[in-house]
Amino acid sequence: MRLTLHTDYAFRVLMALARAPDRVQSVDDLAREFGVSKNHLMKVAQNLTAGGFTATVRGRNGGLRLARPPAEINLKAVAVHMEPDFHIAGCFGAENCSFLPACGLKGVLGQAKLAFLRTLAKHDLGSIA
Repeated sequence: MRLTLHTDYAFRVLMALARAPDRVQSVDDLAREFGVSKNHLMKVAQNLTAGGFTATVRGRNGGLRLARPPAEINLKAVAVHMEPDFHIAGCFGAENCSFLPACGLKGVLGQAKLAFLRTLAKHDLGSIA
């Protein structure tokens, strides 16, 4: 199972904000800290805000802050919001697989995906920050 960079950066942003939940941090500063593109991180920040995980503060000292306490931000909710899908193999998004419907792999991978999401569901941002 592999998360997209978009989701990876989302978790990093949330963890950085959780270190000082009352402080507003700029995307510029976060991009420098992580050594990533500001433009890419801006897209991540917009998506986190759209999902209700972060809030934006406008103005000269603007940036991002957590929209709610770290203990109220569930990791599964973040991953599900940020990931475009959880197709961990080609057959999850395709209907033209030559092995279907007799394939046993899709079921096994589906169980693995569910176990992954169940594990994330047990944790919140407060437990990892």
